[in-house]
This record gives sequence, structure tokens and C-alpha cells, in this order.
Amino acid sequence: MKIGWHLLRVKSWVKNGFLFLPAIFSLRLLQWDFMCSVLVGSFIFSLISSFVYINNDIKDAEEDALHPRKKFRPIASGLISKKRAFLIGISLLILAFCLLVVAKLPLAFLGIVLTYLILNILYSFWLKTLPLVELFIVAINFVLRVLAGCAIIAVKPSHWILVVTFFLAFLMVVVKRKSEIMQLQGNAENHRAVLKAYSVGFLNTLTYIAATITITAYLLYSIDPDVVKALGTDWLMYSSLFVLMGVIRFIQISEQGLYEGEGDPTTLLFKDRFLQGTVCCWILYLIGIIYV
Repeated sequence: MKIGWHLLRVKSWVKNGFLFLPAIFSLRLLQWDFMCSVLVGSFIFSLISSFVYINNDIKDAEEDALHPRKKFRPIASGLISKKRAFLIGISLLILAFCLLVVAKLPLAFLGIVLTYLILNILYSFWLKTLPLVELFIVAINFVLRVLAGCAIIAVKPSHWILVVTFFLAFLMVVVKRKSEIMQLQGNAENHRAVLKAYSVGFLNTLTYIAATITITAYLLYSIDPDVVKALGTDWLMYSSLFVLMGVIRFIQISEQGLYEGEGDPTTLLFKDRFLQGTVCCWILYLIGIIYV
């Protein structure tokens, strides 16, 4: 059971929480029919994400064996054979599309899911070897999650939210690449060939650029007159404090090499109490000012 849990990377399903953002900001969080659809859509996206993770782990098993954390993954450690893992991945993919048909989710959601799937298959076999492009692909994956949430409840996505999502995700993947270089040192290129195109100084520069844009874009979104009118409150701007705190804490963890130099955002979220508290407070604050 525990091995299967790790194979599917269930902890990484937390990333699909981005599908719920459109429901929160469109005032539909408390509408049960919409939320049921988002929950089903999130589960479908999670199953497809697990297929993507398994496919990527099969492809990178030898490289993952060089990483201090990834070497314990079921495929890299040899606990599950590549053939068995592939069959499990295909089963998840079939289950996901069966659920999609049964749930009768919008065609737009299907289109986004297929885009995510194809993009990540290309990423596993080709795009991940292209410097900078691979960073953008990872960030786009998070944007697709937000668009998927919009498609499920049939709302038009805010350009501000898409910008914030993209640069926040870009910040996270840049910090992750930096941690890989710092942790692996001479083995960095053997673990991920594209790392030879980066340096710690370069990635630090990208980190500060992405962090600045993320915070600025969120602040501008929160004071946008149309947003204030739609939400019926001008208190959204104060939620920028939580975004600022979260971003700064993430950079602090990276700069100080906390948690053994770990840079994976999902891993850090489950380890760092400050990040957990910041995210929870941000969500509770949004629900409080918008719905209560």
C-alpha cells in the first residue's frame, strides 16, 4: 500500500488544488453542484498526473538513483519493475477517462486534460532536455490546472490569476533546479542533463524576477476595480501579505539550504510549518472576506 502511494505520488496531488481557485474567486465555492464537479475533475486530473509521474519515473529511473530523495522512489529503488509500473500507469489513465465520460464534464475540460497529457509526454521524452523551455513547461502545467478549474464551472479565467499562477510556478521550479545543483554538485548533470545550462547565480536571478512579478501581479489583481466589484469587497488586497510571506519563506528556505537543501515545493509544503500556516491562513482569509 505504501509503495503504491509513493508510486502514484499522492502527496503531489495537492498541486491540483489549483483547480479550486476559479471556484473560490467566482463565488461558487458554496454551490454544491459546482463543487462536486470540481472534486471529480480534480480526482481525474490527479489520476492523469500520476500516470505522468510514473511515465517520467520509468524514463528517469537511472538518473533518479543519483538523487538523495528520488533514489527511494519505487522504480528507481527497484521495488517495482518498470513493466509493472507502466501497467499501473495505463490503468490509471483508462480509469481517468472512464470517470471523465461518466461525470459528463465539459468538452473544454477534456481538451485541457489532453493538452496536459500530451505536453507532459513530450516533456518526458524531449522538452525536459531544452534549457529554459523545460522551466516554462512546468509553469504552464499549473496554468492548465487553473484553466481546467475554469472549464469545469464554465467561467472566464482572470488574466491576473493566470499571470500569478505562471510566475509562482516558475519560481518554484527554478528554486527546485537550484536545489538539485546544490545537492548533487558534480553529479547534477548526470541526474538532469539540462542543469549544465544553469548556474546558481543565474537561477537566483530568475528567482528574484519571478518572485517580484508574482507579488506585484497578485497585488494589482487584488486592487483591480473590476475584481473588487465582482467580489463585493476591497479587503482582498490585504491577502497579499500572505502571498508575500509565503514567497519570502520559500526563498529563505532555498537560500539557507534548510531541510537538507530540499527544493521540491510539494516536499517543502509537507515539511515546513510556516508554509503550511501561510497557505491555510490565505485560504481561510479569502473564504472569510468573500463568503462570510
